[in-house]
Amino acid sequence: MPKHPHLSATELARHIDQGATTSEEFCNDLANAVDAGSELNAYTVFDRDLLMAQAKEADTAKTLGKLRGPLHGVPLILKDNINTAALPTSGGTPALVGNDPGSNAPIAARLFEAGALLSGKANMHELSSGGTSANHTFGPVRNPYDHARIPGGSSGGTAAAIAAGLAPAGLGTDTAGSVRVPAALCGIFGFRPSTGRYEADGIVPLSKTQDTAGPLAQTMDDIILLDQILSQAPRPLPAHTVASLRIGVAEQLIADSSSAVVSQVISDALARLEASGVVLIPVDLSPLRDLQIAAQLGVIDMEFSDVMGNYLDAFAPHLSIDAVINAVASPTVKSFTQERLAKAFDPEVYAQAIGPDLHAYQSAWADLFNQHDLNAIAFPTTPDIALPLAEDDNVLKDDEVVFSWFYFRHTSMGSVGQRPGISIPAGLSSSGLPVGLELDGLPGKDEDLLAVAKAVADVIAT
Repeated sequence: MPKHPHLSATELARHIDQGATTSEEFCNDLANAVDAGSELNAYTVFDRDLLMAQAKEADTAKTLGKLRGPLHGVPLILKDNINTAALPTSGGTPALVGNDPGSNAPIAARLFEAGALLSGKANMHELSSGGTSANHTFGPVRNPYDHARIPGGSSGGTAAAIAAGLAPAGLGTDTAGSVRVPAALCGIFGFRPSTGRYEADGIVPLSKTQDTAGPLAQTMDDIILLDQILSQAPRPLPAHTVASLRIGVAEQLIADSSSAVVSQVISDALARLEASGVVLIPVDLSPLRDLQIAAQLGVIDMEFSDVMGNYLDAFAPHLSIDAVINAVASPTVKSFTQERLAKAFDPEVYAQAIGPDLHAYQSAWADLFNQHDLNAIAFPTTPDIALPLAEDDNVLKDDEVVFSWFYFRHTSMGSVGQRPGISIPAGLSSSGLPVGLELDGLPGKDEDLLAVAKAVADVIAT
């Protein structure tokens, strides 16, 4: 058995710095773990020789006293829609397989400048457009807790790899919940920052107003460190004692919109928080539903053609958007994307949605915080645990085939509002499957939310 792969990123960085291990030793163990865990199908590309060459270079630099940053020698997995110069970026779709973008996305560059190594590219739902990560080109990603079940999507490969010890930490992307959903279903942490907190260039896109990269990790310390590097905001987090926290609880989402097993785990986690001194305040999110619908109406559909066309022009100029869509392997993804390209859109409707309607939705959310003096609002990340894969973007629920996009029912609220949200492991169901507790904050108040999440996670983990 490998000795090291379940170290978190911050733990590994400390071990390397203190001489308890070397990057080369860890990466060799990691490569063996990736080989042993190949059934998870978490990677689209894993180049052992490239990883070991990076590790040797990092160790040589350390002996010369040239540490590059807080992630020196730490390998990270990046979702295969994030450009890297060393490995191709496919977006999980056939037309881009093997495509060399020629450069690192700014967010990848920041990690490498901080000393991180590239362990490989993570498998994903094709074009980030689904909830199962059942990729028709690279094969389905499997949940580490039960290989018959989905890891969630679209950043399923990143989450599965981290949960299984095949990478210490990594990056996914989140448009409607694609970081937080797989984090919840795989039992790790996943953070969606406020839209615009991280640079979006060099990522195969869906939307300019709702897309964002987001870190996934085993610990809150890793999430906080990665956020500081990606946002270039190495500021200390606000100090929060558990007894000072006031957290709104969306009880309707627990009682009405979640399965019984999820409700039980979430209720138990909230009870631990309350026993520790956290003040829990019931909040009703139902009046915000119509505001959310207005602010999201057709937005991704209207933005997709422009953002995808711009990406192809910059990083795959030999391909047209029609060529990419015509080659899409997933029937569901192909149907969605073809419909988007065929639709005629009213620019006034779009301007209303991303302008006054979005402002009204964000204002109503802020009013909840002000009315109850809240630090965050809590709810189940997903309405259900990981379910068995049926086919394409479907799962089996009570022996019926169900479209998997119900998993985004809760997470999409924050995506539309462009606010930060984090999924925290809340515990395991009676059948031993992970459940995530989401905390959402106010747009632009990412450090506040991370500080709250750290305090909450410490309580839940005890």
